[in-house]
Amino acid sequence: MRSMEVQKKILLVLGLLFVVFIVPLVCFSLFYPKFRVQNFEDTVTLNYKNPYQMASGNVCYGTVFHCQEVSVSQEGSVDTDRLGEYKITYQYTYQDKVYTKEQTVMVVDKEPPTLVVNDEKLIYCPNGKMPTYSYTATDNYDGDLTDKVTVQLEKGQVLFSVEDSSGNRTFFRRDAMAIDESKPDISLNGDSVVYIPLNGTYEELGASASDFCDGDLTSQIKITGEVDVTQAGEYQLTYSVVDSSGNENSVARTVYVYRNNDYTAPSGKSIYLTFDDGPGPYTEKLLDILKKYNVKATFFVTNQGLTKNYDSIILRAYQEGHTIGLHSDSHSYSIYTNTKTYFDDLYAIQAKVKRITGSTSTIIRFPGGSSNTISKSYDGGSRIMSQLALAVEAKGFRYFDWNISSGDAGETTDTNQIVKNVVSKLGNGSTYMVLQHDIKSYSVDAVESIIQYGLVNGYVFRPITMDTPTVHHHINN
Repeated sequence: MRSMEVQKKILLVLGLLFVVFIVPLVCFSLFYPKFRVQNFEDTVTLNYKNPYQMASGNVCYGTVFHCQEVSVSQEGSVDTDRLGEYKITYQYTYQDKVYTKEQTVMVVDKEPPTLVVNDEKLIYCPNGKMPTYSYTATDNYDGDLTDKVTVQLEKGQVLFSVEDSSGNRTFFRRDAMAIDESKPDISLNGDSVVYIPLNGTYEELGASASDFCDGDLTSQIKITGEVDVTQAGEYQLTYSVVDSSGNENSVARTVYVYRNNDYTAPSGKSIYLTFDDGPGPYTEKLLDILKKYNVKATFFVTNQGLTKNYDSIILRAYQEGHTIGLHSDSHSYSIYTNTKTYFDDLYAIQAKVKRITGSTSTIIRFPGGSSNTISKSYDGGSRIMSQLALAVEAKGFRYFDWNISSGDAGETTDTNQIVKNVVSKLGNGSTYMVLQHDIKSYSVDAVESIIQYGLVNGYVFRPITMDTPTVHHHINN
């Protein structure tokens, strides 16, 4: 009986509270005017580069029974070209009343990268090593992601995978075959063509080999062939290697064993190396090369410009058995004005050579050669080259032109081309007179290769003497 009374009292209190508090609140909410918001999202998510539109929701001012339209303005902006978080503030206004709401706009990238494999057929080494496949990866936001691609081999399939900076991932599998069709790479240590003097020493430099699948195979290289330095001739050495899949590759080295030059030999095919316009800063190097091969050459010297400072080089050349020929004292084409101006110049360079060497040289080469046409600009129509060709012989001189031009006087500055220009013109003739210039470094650098070619092909290199067969051009004046 007593508990019933307690329950009634509790219900009475609750009823009073409802009437006093809840009913007024409900009435206030329904009938009191205020800003009323519907469909407003506190956070909006936009995909990268999608257009941004105002998302202010539905807002009015008033009661649930009558709500007035309000004006809305926006502060802040969204750049959908850049990922990130943006804050937008909306301000709602009705008469003198203002209400604000803040919204977070998230610009995100939900598009996965594009991954393209270009190889039609995928293979890998039998030992599981993979080659470098051809593929590209691009992303709408990150751009080129090719260097981010990961490649894995799993149970006969190649798994390609790439993930962009937003965590979007693209991957796929391609079937692959375990096969090795590539030959090993093998390369010689040192030159592929080697020249060794008779009874000299041949040093085997070997080769190196590597294979994509097997790695370093240098220790498995086999060398076939021998070099006999006691017998002049051509020798072939072959270097071969086989990888674990049976792929083989080889390279060859040619070794020439040559007899040292014997310029006193009475017969044979002869090459006369001649050098005009020097001496100069490269002549000493040239003399070292000639000495190495016991080759004697001919230097048609001048007294122009810097050559005046190389008297000691002329003396060295003379003392080492080279012929010192006469080219010109001044090397000015005005010497062709008349016979007197020519011989004044010739006697001047002759006197210099005698002062240095103690010997009177009578071996000459005309500046420009006997076939030059520039003398026409100085001789007043006197056909001076025809006169000089006879006059020098009458005075005890012998002049020499050339039948092989190295091309170093303006045609090329390439050492290899100079070598080619010379050796390509050698044939079955008995006398080859080569024109070079020892004041040209690229021409001096070609001399050793020319000598080596000549020696292994049976030529003898000789200096010009008064008994040398003449090589004359056709006179063109």
